[in-house]
Amino acid sequence: MRTPRRTLALLSTIACAALLGLTIPASGANPSHDPDSWQANSVGGDEENEEVVANPAAVTASCGVERWAVKTGTDADAGKITLQSTSNSTIAALTSLPAPSSLPSDNRVQPTETTVFRVQATLTEYKLETDSDFHLVLSDGSGHTMIAEIPDPACVGAGSPLASSIQKARSEFTAKYTPTSSFKTANVPVTITGVGFFDFLHGQTGVAPNGIELHSVLDVQFGSGGGGSVSVTNPGDQTGVVGTATGVQVSASDTAGGTLAYSAAGLPAGLSINSSSGLVSGTPTTAGASTVTVTATDSTGPSGSTTFHWTINPAGGGGCTATQLLGNPGFETGSASPWSTSSGVISNDTSEPPHSGGYDAWLDGYGSTHTDTLSQQVTLPSGCTTYALSYWLHVDTAEPTTTAYDTLTVQILNGSGSVLSTPATYSNKDAAAGYVQHSVDLSAYQGQTITVKFTGAEDSVKQTSFVLDDTALTVS
Repeated sequence: MRTPRRTLALLSTIACAALLGLTIPASGANPSHDPDSWQANSVGGDEENEEVVANPAAVTASCGVERWAVKTGTDADAGKITLQSTSNSTIAALTSLPAPSSLPSDNRVQPTETTVFRVQATLTEYKLETDSDFHLVLSDGSGHTMIAEIPDPACVGAGSPLASSIQKARSEFTAKYTPTSSFKTANVPVTITGVGFFDFLHGQTGVAPNGIELHSVLDVQFGSGGGGSVSVTNPGDQTGVVGTATGVQVSASDTAGGTLAYSAAGLPAGLSINSSSGLVSGTPTTAGASTVTVTATDSTGPSGSTTFHWTINPAGGGGCTATQLLGNPGFETGSASPWSTSSGVISNDTSEPPHSGGYDAWLDGYGSTHTDTLSQQVTLPSGCTTYALSYWLHVDTAEPTTTAYDTLTVQILNGSGSVLSTPATYSNKDAAAGYVQHSVDLSAYQGQTITVKFTGAEDSVKQTSFVLDDTALTVS
């Protein structure tokens, strides 16, 4: 069994607490493993609970710890936030942003975490968290959700450029609702303005797949902003050929009364969108598969977007270019990107050596209740005959091998994070002395953008390590 490798950035915590005039116990222990070193969570009791530090002035007598300086604008990059301008966006657009490979404790992931966004959405539910935040769950009605958070002003350092706006947003919300430690249903239209923020994924209700939030919220307006809205019609997945002109008309319905402006992200090379008409046209220059998001924004503020896939085939009739699609397939960069992982998964620990090279992905192995994840999004081109996901897996366990206690699942998710299939499941019963290669057929998902996700779940006793290496997703 390995020693837990999750540690807290204590220096950031101490700096944040000092700004708030708080006292931190003199202990070098990791708060996530030493409950005596921090105030215990006392509100709720579900997955929303996070590490907190005592503050008698806060509504729950506690404030947050994790990336707290970034959340409240007392970090080293707070002066870079573009408070003078606001970017209109949508939940779909924000949740499609790539998740960063790491989250610095006292700096911002630019440009997202230095941008102020305005989002129109439905507030589905809300609650008071143990760190005194108001936790708001936002939905766009199309399967996309994200979180927005309003800190307690007592938990915001006096030097924060966000302090007055946070106070205003808190007052705007409490004028309509009174959050408690249990979720309450709202289902009302809102316009939320706040700073972009990437949070760690820890089972939060309403969390976006990439962890994007609006935190801190700077303004809350209830209602639909005059009743207007923008809806973009999905044109369906598109195909084209290198060197041959192509195009598609994207249309939107608008009840807000202003002028529509179209924009697009992820277009194949050689294509562009007419900002006035929504016509996408051009001559493709490069073969490949792209995920395209078209957004239509009304001049009064509301916007809508739609996402589709566009596959450009090589000239000469060939519909498939044989290639391997996964980035960093053997983890030899020593870091996760472009994989998304839970903390500490990428490893060069010789106690669980890799199949080849110097690194592997080591999930679980703690001998206590624990879950690790490893995932990567990839777009599968159309027109190929083979779509094979392969990986080498070593299962090492201290459990009996007669009953499955600890498991590793292989799942395929769609672009919104919903599970399409679970093609393979392994357990401590599959323990072996060395690595075994496995393969999964993904031909059912050609032409789609999917996420390949490995999830290791360990129970409360006796370790099982699931060690992955030399992954590949080959098409031909």
